[in-house]
Amino acid sequence: MPLLGTHRLPPEPPARPTHGPGNMPPLPQTPLTGAPKMGMPAPQPLTAPAALAPPPIVRCFRVAPPMMAPLAPTPPPKPAWMAARNPSAHIVQQQYVDLRLEELEANRKPGRKAALAVLQELLLRQPRYAGHKKVPGKELQRIYEQIERNLQSADLTINFMAEAWFTSENTYETYTQMYQRNVTTVDGKMILKDGGTGGAAGVRAVADNNITFPEHWQGAPPPVPPRRGLSPGPQGAGRIMAQMHTGKVEEGKNACTLNNRHFNPNTKQIFMGLNYGRRPHGSSATYGHSYLVLKSSLKARALYYPGDTFLAVNRTGVIRQASYDNLGALLALDATATSVWGLGEVTKRNSLEILQSCYEGNALPDSMGMEDLLEAHHFGELRFRDHVDHIVISPTDNQGKNWPAILENARKFATRNGIKLYQTS
Repeated sequence: MPLLGTHRLPPEPPARPTHGPGNMPPLPQTPLTGAPKMGMPAPQPLTAPAALAPPPIVRCFRVAPPMMAPLAPTPPPKPAWMAARNPSAHIVQQQYVDLRLEELEANRKPGRKAALAVLQELLLRQPRYAGHKKVPGKELQRIYEQIERNLQSADLTINFMAEAWFTSENTYETYTQMYQRNVTTVDGKMILKDGGTGGAAGVRAVADNNITFPEHWQGAPPPVPPRRGLSPGPQGAGRIMAQMHTGKVEEGKNACTLNNRHFNPNTKQIFMGLNYGRRPHGSSATYGHSYLVLKSSLKARALYYPGDTFLAVNRTGVIRQASYDNLGALLALDATATSVWGLGEVTKRNSLEILQSCYEGNALPDSMGMEDLLEAHHFGELRFRDHVDHIVISPTDNQGKNWPAILENARKFATRNGIKLYQTS
């Protein structure tokens, strides 16, 4: 009887002969276990299934974890105004400079026109133009452009006392302004202590607010408290002032209270001078006969003022400020002012001295008067290694006391920061 499932197969072919050339030996006859495929030999019989057995038992032993050194404790976060780099402050400063440069650019032509008028007035006082009612237009334009180029090529400097900087080894990597050094918090309030050569803290803070923010900014809507710094994109005056303005200043003993709790001390400017007179001891020896010479890359985004901004000339609500691309406008920005210390009227000197140095080519003597200064404000970090070209130190201020030690510490400082060091008399 045929196996089940084989009834549909075709009939088996006749048996092949077992002898003769080309014949294969006969295949062994084994019982079928199923239908073979056509043209394939019959399948082999199944072997007996393997006996199932449980897997061997493996005993587990507890392995002690490896001994690891304890992690170093995480230091507590520094206050925002103590951080070496503060991205939020950097963004605020960038936004401020961008907005002010845009506003100053809009005033470029009127500022240049006013400066040309002042220049002509000054030139007509000179003997070579005696009897002239007007300087020829092309000549006036040539002189103006020469003065502006010489202003742009002048060194940016920061004067300092060598004794204060190098009596002991100076290991600082960045230059800090007074707000970074002197702001503390007491009972949740921000306190600015007196210090440095800027006078009383409260007077200095008010002066800085007035010369940083133009009059039309002062009437801006109340600042919106920032949530997480500034949003991307250009910002308005109110949003910038929310972190840059100190708020109302309350005078106290050797300190003042700053009432803007969102104020970020890192956003304030670093004060420099433009040594337009090529003076032998930097822009203003008032602050010391030693000085840093900054790299020229800082000039383009600095903002420039005639005279020391601590004077009333820049505290009247009308900001007198020029950009690097329009430095010639400083001729028209010079004005008569009253000193904050009641010294009386300060003579109009900037314009005359600019003419003497940047047109006539005279190197001017050292100045101890703040009205001779052309001040430059840098908004951003100032790293000695990255932003200082060279240092010039002078023993004048300390009258030679401990000069060998001061000189050695200055050499160490210059070597560590990759700065050239020079000594002058």
